[in-house]
Amino acid sequence: MTKTTTLENVINAVRQDSINHFDEVMPVHEMEFDSLKQMSISGKQVDVAPTAQRLLSNRLRVPYSYLSRCPTDLQASNLNFWIEQERQRRDTFFCRFDGSTLRAVFTERYKPLDNMEILSQLIEQGFNHNLKVQYSLDHGMFLLKIPEFEKAFGVNSGNGFFDEVVPGIAFSNSEVGLIAFSIESFFYRLVCTNGLISVAKAKTARFKHISSRGLDNFPEALSAVIEGSSRNQEDFKLSCQSHVDDPFNSIDVFSRRFGLSQNEADIVKQSFEQEPGNTLFHIINAFTASAKVEGLATADVYKFEKAGGQILSLVKS
Repeated sequence: MTKTTTLENVINAVRQDSINHFDEVMPVHEMEFDSLKQMSISGKQVDVAPTAQRLLSNRLRVPYSYLSRCPTDLQASNLNFWIEQERQRRDTFFCRFDGSTLRAVFTERYKPLDNMEILSQLIEQGFNHNLKVQYSLDHGMFLLKIPEFEKAFGVNSGNGFFDEVVPGIAFSNSEVGLIAFSIESFFYRLVCTNGLISVAKAKTARFKHISSRGLDNFPEALSAVIEGSSRNQEDFKLSCQSHVDDPFNSIDVFSRRFGLSQNEADIVKQSFEQEPGNTLFHIINAFTASAKVEGLATADVYKFEKAGGQILSLVKS
């Protein structure tokens, strides 16, 4: 769930969330599974978080959907057989822990970029501790959005309504491998507090966790995204003029195109019914409004808002 607070409060929340985090390079030959959810590493019992379960399943080439349905003894048998094969290929894994819980497993090619490092960069770039921001944080992903209210612009969304849209910057990161670190344009619709992660004409900076480029190029990437966000404003205005014949069919088409499940498409349709209309603007709004549904993981919030940005990118000038 997205919260609105100050940058200082976000820093405190991230610091508290990571208080028990640590990393170790662990020998593969000292890993043994009791089940998908529990294993022994160097003689110590550890719980395996869902993120690490999926990473291990992918690494050992055993489908997670299959493993998760197996009884625990069959899970252990499968995983221990394949970890034995993995020992023939590598000696170690880079492991990320939260206390006694394994939260992620990577090869040593992985270069960690923690959420606190991103926040430290923002302070170094002159962002004020008291700045009003929006954020979402859980075990899988961190999403921080900084609206620039002084740059707000108007959009006539039809039916007599005149919307005010605030541009800004979004920072997304996953310490457990869900996504790369990204700096992207962000747009915030004031009347309904919907957010949109733009992939349209503004530049996006994305850095995989295999080098230090994300931190090394932080100032340049940040400047490029800020400069490019103004190019999206015209697209919002054009989306209000783009007629849609069958909104529900359009939602289905866009959902499939941008990787949403049928259940997620149904959520978008429910959001659309709260503010229906026959323009592309209303379709985009339905996707971004879905990001406010209670109980969503941060990755799902990002998925809905990013889908809205991907639809905006299709607007023809």
